[in-house]
Amino acid sequence: MEREKCIRCGGTMVSMGQQLLQKGNPGWHLRGDLEHESGESSLPVEVWCCTSCQHLDFYLAERTAPGPGSGIAQVRCPFCGMLHEMDDPKCPHCGNRLF
Repeated sequence: MEREKCIRCGGTMVSMGQQLLQKGNPGWHLRGDLEHESGESSLPVEVWCCTSCQHLDFYLAERTAPGPGSGIAQVRCPFCGMLHEMDDPKCPHCGNRLF
């Protein structure tokens, strides 16, 4: 796959998981991240890093819709900001422990 080879040095690329990139105004954020809680002004991307030269590649990630009829409340991961089921011990998107 093209994502596994660095375009700069030919080294091995490893996935760093999904992140949300903030779209919109650069500058002062006097109200913190509260104005961006809805996720409308963020772009989900997959981040890949070269193990040799630390070059970063960003690929547009698919927004995942909640499973049909799971019945479990969805919460945002405090690390990556993606939605997941409330009872997950680890975030299914970034792998960080939640408890």
